[in-house]
Amino acid sequence: MKENRSLASLARWRQIADTLERDISSGSFPNGRLPTEPELAERFFVNRHTIRRAVGALVEQGLLKVTQGRGTFVADHQIDYLLGRRTRFSANLRRKGREGAHRLISVARIRADSLAAAELEIPPGAELLQLETLGSADGVNLSYAVHSFPAARFEALPAAFAEKGSITAALAVCGVADYTRRVSRILARSPSEREARHLDVPLSRPVLQVEAVNVDPEGRPVERATTIFAGDRVQIVVAEEGETKA
Repeated sequence: MKENRSLASLARWRQIADTLERDISSGSFPNGRLPTEPELAERFFVNRHTIRRAVGALVEQGLLKVTQGRGTFVADHQIDYLLGRRTRFSANLRRKGREGAHRLISVARIRADSLAAAELEIPPGAELLQLETLGSADGVNLSYAVHSFPAARFEALPAAFAEKGSITAALAVCGVADYTRRVSRILARSPSEREARHLDVPLSRPVLQVEAVNVDPEGRPVERATTIFAGDRVQIVVAEEGETKA
């Protein structure tokens, strides 16, 4: 008898999830916000635990997102994120009419390993400034990044970024008025616990990793960055060589 009740419960939450999925597809939530748990429980004649299970399944599928203190919303469509010679986080979001923000998480001083030294053209063991940042669009986290800069050249950069909220603006403060992308490497993989926590995604959902090296107009490397994008929120678009800076 207990097993039959369990199967019946499983079937009910799955039925509710399927109904909500059809509602999402048909645009039944024009403002993107779902009714509250009590309202859904009343609609489907079930308890709130069953509703939470159905909503949780749709969150796992990437169809819904739960924002603490605000409610449950239909997940946004993916943002086309351009990668080109001049890739700029804020400019990419402005092109899509989205409000971007770039927040500093931490600053550390580390020693360059052989790979970082080779890509930044500095001696192995040279000091690097390492910045962790979190990028968002309309309050939804899109990217978690680790940026490395030669410390000898960019001592003022952490303070400049904390003030400006922009890598481009911080580099300008440090005398680099322009920079271009030398190389980008793109990889799909599972997130680490830290990445998943910052991006607010489950460990089971793939992320997109972009490794990049940026150089100044004289060709000197200024930055090595690893950016992790929430895979269901961003579509990487490789731009043509002639893309202009925004």
